[in-house]
Amino acid sequence: MEVPISVSLRDFYTGNDHDFTVEKQAICSTCEGSGSADGKTDTCGACGGRGMRVQKHMLAPGIFQQVQSTCDQCGGKGKTFKTPCKVCHGSRVIREAETHTLSVEKGMPKGVRVSYENEADESPDYVAGDLVVVVEQIEAKIGTDEATRTDGMFFRRRGRDLFWREILSLREAWLGDWTRNLTHLDGHVVKLGRGRGQVIQPNQVEIVKGEGMPVWRGEQRSEDDDEDFGNLHVEYVVILPDQMESGMEKEFHTLWEKWRKKNGVDLEKDSGRPAPKSRGHDEL
Repeated sequence: MEVPISVSLRDFYTGNDHDFTVEKQAICSTCEGSGSADGKTDTCGACGGRGMRVQKHMLAPGIFQQVQSTCDQCGGKGKTFKTPCKVCHGSRVIREAETHTLSVEKGMPKGVRVSYENEADESPDYVAGDLVVVVEQIEAKIGTDEATRTDGMFFRRRGRDLFWREILSLREAWLGDWTRNLTHLDGHVVKLGRGRGQVIQPNQVEIVKGEGMPVWRGEQRSEDDDEDFGNLHVEYVVILPDQMESGMEKEFHTLWEKWRKKNGVDLEKDSGRPAPKSRGHDEL
């Protein structure tokens, strides 16, 4: 018996307990699985208590076929009773809701399967199987849980690592001199920033060590793996202005041309392409 349970990324990060309810087949407690109101049962006279009947059919003179089928007198139970139970109406089992607690551990991976032994559908005729809970992640949405909302709610996860996309203006990316406070899933703050003159390239990725997911204690580690947390990958997206004021454009163009005249023009360097490698005299 398998049940999916969805939890937030915060619960995967900090760990949490969740109560959940499943409806399953259970042995009737009123008649203790006998199906009889007074607890008295008799062996079925039609099948002799086997629950199955074997019947012969003649296909041709001297040729017979044996067919085994469920006994129609006892319904395959092998027992009969005069007064059926008023709760289960003689079926011996009922449908009921049962509550369990799921303990989500820190760093537990998405899709992990947690088993509860012998908690699946019950029957007087067999041992109950296991209830298996598949732990999935709820994707964060804007407008929900605003009271406890953090930036970390919108992290993307891949294994041990977390991913975040930070938006920068052209001024911030080119001139630096900015800071950001990124609130993590448990409320602690991760500081991002650049000093004056430190340039950020579009789509540049910064790796912040130790700010990813906790390493799950159930995960197999190699001998040289002593990390307790994964990493946070921050991708910087640079937003260019849609247009510039004429005065600003004129001043910027004048300043740029002045700088270029002072430092000269190198088409290969200014194009941003890597310099070609010298091949020597390979053609010879």
